[in-house]
Amino acid sequence: MSTEPRAGRPKVSSRETIAEAACELFLEQGYERTTVAEIALRAGVGRSSFFNYFGSKADVLWGGFDERADAACAELAAGADVRETLRGIAVGFAPDSLALAITHAGAMGMTDGLVAERALRQARLGRAITAKLVADGHPDLPAEIRAAAAAAALFAAVWAWAAAPGRTDFPAVLEEALGYVPG
Repeated sequence: MSTEPRAGRPKVSSRETIAEAACELFLEQGYERTTVAEIALRAGVGRSSFFNYFGSKADVLWGGFDERADAACAELAAGADVRETLRGIAVGFAPDSLALAITHAGAMGMTDGLVAERALRQARLGRAITAKLVADGHPDLPAEIRAAAAAAALFAAVWAWAAAPGRTDFPAVLEEALGYVPG
């Protein structure tokens, strides 16, 4: 378990460099046992640089997805179509720290934590979709059920995509998942 900075690593920090260092450490020693200080050391940056890019260790894994989800919630609040908004999350979605965590959750010792973080985010997106559907005149109960199904479809697609050998086209996986959600 080496936390020494890498020779030749540029002094200028970047979000990707820090995320890569974090994921390496999560795989080597587990998520819970890895500290922010160790991540910063491995990345060759100070703790303050870590916090310039990430609010927490969890943000290393979820940051890219959260940015997309935040934008989706704002679009829904502005009246955007639910399915088109969810499809927008898929545009340009690429392998990142979250996909690595999903596929290696056991090795990182974070299976339960990943499930809990997923549930929080899925519920948040579900609430935004529910609010949109209610604003469109749908009764509360069916709106909440449809919203929960749509949010679940998105997250199930992310998990299926991350686990797919060779990572298939995420928009296609999402489209299949949305096909199971009632109108």
